[in-house]
Amino acid sequence: MFCFSVRAEESPIAYVKVVNGTCIAIQQGEERPLNLGDPLFKADVLKTSKESSLGVSFRDNTLISLGSSSQLKLENFEFDPDNNQLAFAVELFEGTLLYISGLIAKLTKKPEEELRITTPAGTVTVRGTRLFINAEQ
Repeated sequence: MFCFSVRAEESPIAYVKVVNGTCIAIQQGEERPLNLGDPLFKADVLKTSKESSLGVSFRDNTLISLGSSSQLKLENFEFDPDNNQLAFAVELFEGTLLYISGLIAKLTKKPEEELRITTPAGTVTVRGTRLFINAEQ
């Protein structure tokens, strides 16, 4: 119950748009199965099982897709262009990620600070692009 009341006060940063197979979100040790339309929050860790995939749409229309056996943390997301607060940061621990940039990538003046995809091999800053990453353990 406590976890739910905290969630009620948070604003979602993204929503599940496609779910194939078994996909979960983990935050503070709590797992929840993901279904079409579910909200996602900062610090959620998204996991797809074998032969599963997940599609996510962020508030700025950034799209990400995770392939099977993938794990990704939603580290940071801010989309308030009127106050020049823009940020997108995720960490791919393993698996595959397809990233298609949204409005943040078009509006940011500092992509090296505001747009980050971290992998076991390093960090990528992106702007206005499509990017496919495969991270192996």
